[in-house]
Amino acid sequence: MIGRFDTSRVIKKAIRVALLFGTGAAVSALAFFEFGFVFNFTHSAPFGIYRQAAEPTSATRKNSPYAFFCPDQRWSGFSDNPNTRRSLGTCPDGYAALLKPVVAWPGNVVTTSPSGVIVDGTPVPNSSALTRDSLGRKLHPYPYGTYKVAQGQIWVVSSYSSRSFDSRYFGPVPLRTVREWVRPFITERYKVR
Repeated sequence: MIGRFDTSRVIKKAIRVALLFGTGAAVSALAFFEFGFVFNFTHSAPFGIYRQAAEPTSATRKNSPYAFFCPDQRWSGFSDNPNTRRSLGTCPDGYAALLKPVVAWPGNVVTTSPSGVIVDGTPVPNSSALTRDSLGRKLHPYPYGTYKVAQGQIWVVSSYSSRSFDSRYFGPVPLRTVREWVRPFITERYKVR
């Protein structure tokens, strides 16, 4: 029959896609913890493989390491924003850890505004907060203002993609939530806007 909608095929395809994403998150977590590698398939950083790195020191922080961390769902920034994380992850809340570039360390000054994020007077490209996510849900930026990064905190903001869900929405990240520090190993070279 022309125009007949086969719901069983749609359901089967949806299950396959869900299993693929769940398996991808599980394999990514296993590869990281067993071999020191993690696969990134989000828009916050170039797609590809990242490898475990030494904990940054004040001398190596300029090389922009990435933090692989489990967000704390009690952060005020998460309560007002859609949860864009994938389930079936390895974090205590059951979701996947996030991989984000670090742009500010303790002692740095971060200024946020509708124009974007500025760290110690230097603008972070592609960092203005969006008003809606890709599904049309309203996003709430972290309160605009100037913040001195406190001891035990970092700010993570992607200059790679304007669509990244990061500190522009949830503010500073406690260092205690960082599971590992990683750096690109094999990644795509082009940028997502």
